[in-house]
Amino acid sequence: MFQKMLLSILVLVGVTSMVAGDAKANWSETFNNNAYDLTTWDWGSYPDFTGYPGYTKTFTHTITDRPDTTNDYLTIRETTSVGNTPYPGSAFGMGMGNPADKPTDVRFGAVVNVMGDASHNIYALGARTTYFISPGDPYSPAPGLISSGYVLLISWANGPANLIIEVQKYVNLQNIMRIDYEVSVPGLAHARSYYAELDIVGSDPTYVTGCLYEYKGGPLVAKLPTLIDTSANDPWEDTDPPANYPPFTSGVSGIGAMNENPAPPGYRTTFDDVSSISNGPAAVNPSPADGAKGVSINADLSWKEAAFATSRELWFGKPGLMQKVTPSPAGTSYDLSTLEFSQTYEWRVDEIGTGPVTVTGHVWTFTTGPCLAVDDFESYANDAGIRANWVDSIPVYEYVFLEASRIHSGAKAMRLEYQNQYEPYITEATRTFAAAQDWTSNNNDVNALSLFFRGIAANVEQVMYVKLEDTFGTSYKVVHPYKSAVESESWYEWTIDLKDFSGVKLANIKKITIGVGDGSNSGQSGVTVDMIYIDDITLCPCRCFNPEKLDLRGDLDGNCKVNLEDLAVMANGWLNDGMSVTP
Repeated sequence: MFQKMLLSILVLVGVTSMVAGDAKANWSETFNNNAYDLTTWDWGSYPDFTGYPGYTKTFTHTITDRPDTTNDYLTIRETTSVGNTPYPGSAFGMGMGNPADKPTDVRFGAVVNVMGDASHNIYALGARTTYFISPGDPYSPAPGLISSGYVLLISWANGPANLIIEVQKYVNLQNIMRIDYEVSVPGLAHARSYYAELDIVGSDPTYVTGCLYEYKGGPLVAKLPTLIDTSANDPWEDTDPPANYPPFTSGVSGIGAMNENPAPPGYRTTFDDVSSISNGPAAVNPSPADGAKGVSINADLSWKEAAFATSRELWFGKPGLMQKVTPSPAGTSYDLSTLEFSQTYEWRVDEIGTGPVTVTGHVWTFTTGPCLAVDDFESYANDAGIRANWVDSIPVYEYVFLEASRIHSGAKAMRLEYQNQYEPYITEATRTFAAAQDWTSNNNDVNALSLFFRGIAANVEQVMYVKLEDTFGTSYKVVHPYKSAVESESWYEWTIDLKDFSGVKLANIKKITIGVGDGSNSGQSGVTVDMIYIDDITLCPCRCFNPEKLDLRGDLDGNCKVNLEDLAVMANGWLNDGMSVTP
């Protein structure tokens, strides 16, 4: 994480809040023709001892004139080290482009490192910023620009081979985050310019995203995970002391530079083509989350849009095959048709505003799981919650519990306890579905019921089973082949061919039961309570049961057959080597 940005003296200083506004801060600055396009730039640095005797200010901000072209640029510079005595140079300097405008949703961008040098500097893009400039005189405990807001830092501090981008939330120039929101930019050749963008959407929660591009409108080079800021003490905020500062809801956009190290002294940063627009932020907060794995094939899409959006276009498809969905969604969610198992999908949302303005969204991806969830127990909050859905067969006593320590995946599982030394010598937990389940509706891909289980070594051997019942009252029980299964202290997957539930109408499943015992005394001693744990009950597509134990090593495409299709898979990779020799 980049260094904390101020001395402890700042705890004595309060930020004067600027009046929040909804003005659309759509402005741009090119610095062309050796002149500002804006007349409203407000510059400041910290520290700034201008009012102190003998102090010479060495922080500057000037347009650099290219004599052979009108395409000029800005240089922000500090020549004095922060370790200088008696007066240090500034550790931080910033220019606010249009202080009168305080946008809410905003996209703020700029060309950074215009000269493509390796000067070991840190560039800053700040938005939703509030600030004031403390007087530079002996009576000010912290003279100079004092600000709060969200900032995107682009750091060449460790040289061009180690370019990093980071998003911070800062209060009184103090970074209040305890968890890094930073990524390393791939590659080594970073002594060059890039286009940086900071998108901020929403009020509470607020979504803050930083991106780096080859150039404006060009390929994406690096993207930070979206920082979600709420009025609570967020997981990424400092906890000692608690730093649950509420989200910043509006503020000014500005560019800046930073170097808190004594050497090399100061900083020299170059900027060009700065813009701040309210009708610019891309859609955020996708569900399924970007990069999510194991997504349900029945998943729906949802997202968060910037305030300017009045409509949108949704693009969806397999990698490289996205197509526009018609008709376009009326809101910020979309009900997909059933997806394929174990398939990766791409999607994006292009927001449309008045003007008209269209903002192309980021491309998100997710991958569906190999199975369809029946119950993973994650939705239950406590024992009462799981018992409302899974009812045990023993009156008066409770035998179903929500388990948080012995789990197969996620954070929760079901614990089924039993005392089958007492009548009826069987203990069951049954889930009755509110609506009948059609387990034949997924393109006939589903043919297996899978669950994970484990027991404890001290359990007494006895049968474990799964029973299905349809809406017509027909039921069938499949028993695990090993009585010792309940003694296993490792998790095992039990996969049952749905055809084994003889006579049950799979299109009308009403109940699923997990039970232990065969109706005879288990032999458990005294009042002993045995138990098993159940997790991740799923419906799965075609699996190779191979009851004949045939040699299927040649099954290259995983369809449980060795045929010409496997030869095609082999031929596709014929003579591939994988070796490489560097001359």
